[in-house]
Amino acid sequence: MLAKTYELREANESLYSANNEIRKKIEEIKNPKKELSESERNLLAANDRVTETNERFAWTNKELAKVNKDLIVAHEEIKLLLLKQKEFVDIAAHELRTPIQALSGNFELIETDIPSLLQNSVQGKEATLKEFESLIKDKSRVKQLINRLVSGYKNSQRLEKLVNDILIASRIESDRLELHKEFFNLNEKIQNVIKDVLTKITVSMLHANQPSPTKIIFEPQDEPLVVFADKLRIFEVLSNIVSNAIKFSNSESVTISAVKRLNHECKTNHGNFKEVDYINSDKKSEKDNELVIVSIKDKGKGIDKEILPRVFEKFVTNSDQGTGLGLYISKNIIEAHGGNIWAQNNRNEKGATVSFSLPLRH
Repeated sequence: MLAKTYELREANESLYSANNEIRKKIEEIKNPKKELSESERNLLAANDRVTETNERFAWTNKELAKVNKDLIVAHEEIKLLLLKQKEFVDIAAHELRTPIQALSGNFELIETDIPSLLQNSVQGKEATLKEFESLIKDKSRVKQLINRLVSGYKNSQRLEKLVNDILIASRIESDRLELHKEFFNLNEKIQNVIKDVLTKITVSMLHANQPSPTKIIFEPQDEPLVVFADKLRIFEVLSNIVSNAIKFSNSESVTISAVKRLNHECKTNHGNFKEVDYINSDKKSEKDNELVIVSIKDKGKGIDKEILPRVFEKFVTNSDQGTGLGLYISKNIIEAHGGNIWAQNNRNEKGATVSFSLPLRH
């Protein structure tokens, strides 16, 4: 921008100089006729220089307009980025505050039941034991203590996940996401995720006197699905998607399926997933290679039509809770493995299905 401004200034100065020269030549023409021919030649030369300067001025002005347009676009992008950053800070602050307040409140109540709990002394420890003995005799107080401990556990897990999501999102943004790949059976990993998710949900529901947790249906194929991938990252992807499905399932079952397909095939075409389309990758190297396609299907309210095209973008969420980072992180992890991820509302029934593909290695 600065260089273009200097160039424009030089062009204006050159034009001003040429105009002065023309004025001089016109004065010379007014002299005796013997000098007229030479003056005319000089005037024509000066006029050529003026024309050239005008052309340079027009080109510089055009370039300046282009630079100005680029600056306007860059300015709008910066404004959008700052808006998204502010939105993220607001969401993150709210999400962090909620579990922290819950943890603080629960521990204050526990301290009320056992006042000497935090006294770091021999006498304090002895008093704590006596207070525990008194508390155990009261079933109502014991139940309250258990609920507070469970609540503390749930909120500590939520806090840990939020911090982890922010760190991963930061690594993705700065292109520092590292993968530590190894061979493993994807079927076993899916089963581990199901156990982990159900354990967390069951514990929280049991002590909150809530209905039984959502049923997760997964029938692995007899043949192992061996992939070469980062085991921890794939666990995180599966956990994010399954947890989302359960959150929106309205206590109805969630179905998981994992099957082999060739990259050029356009349908998953199995079991409960007959109408789930597969979006082919643009990577030519994957053509006709074997893939594993994992689909997680829920029977909830589905994904809002306004959100669906942007569901894998950062901060986009279909819920009044959460930062909207889970699917964004999942997308980047899957694509870093050379796979693809997509989502759609179920056809002819309620709910949505999120699917992803990973290349199979033999």
